[in-house]
Amino acid sequence: MAGKTKKVALGPGVCDGCGKCVEACLKAVRGKRDGGKQAALKLLRHGMTYVPVICRNCEDAPCVTACMSGCRQRNGKGWVITDYRRCVGCWMCIMNCPFGAIGREPGSHIAPKCEGCLDREIPACVAACGRGILTHRDVRDLSDAMRRKAAARFLAGERETPAE
Repeated sequence: MAGKTKKVALGPGVCDGCGKCVEACLKAVRGKRDGGKQAALKLLRHGMTYVPVICRNCEDAPCVTACMSGCRQRNGKGWVITDYRRCVGCWMCIMNCPFGAIGREPGSHIAPKCEGCLDREIPACVAACGRGILTHRDVRDLSDAMRRKAAARFLAGERETPAE
């Protein structure tokens, strides 16, 4: 299939909350956003469960539509990218992100989000994730693989997803 867009996606498995993905992201963005203070992804904790929250680069991205300065735009590779020099700090992108993946950078007028480390072969967070929760692949391929695994478990008579 031509024209596949690789994105950072959450794969199957259980995040242990180690934070290596956040550390790697922060290190990567410091060099890009003039000493950025906030990683472009975060870990949310619910009880003993952790969930990485990262921009999903929505096809019809509410953050792009809501951006009054036009600093958020879609590039030719399917990523929503940001020209932080144009950001006026209106926070409309934060309010319109349905996944809570955009947040205000402390002491700044910008609202950073994941832009996929397009300058790297593998995004920093994916490379740092030792459990393979964060993946870098075409989202349709990931979805297909997960459906095939679920179908195989169903046909084998398994009723519940095995703990990973």
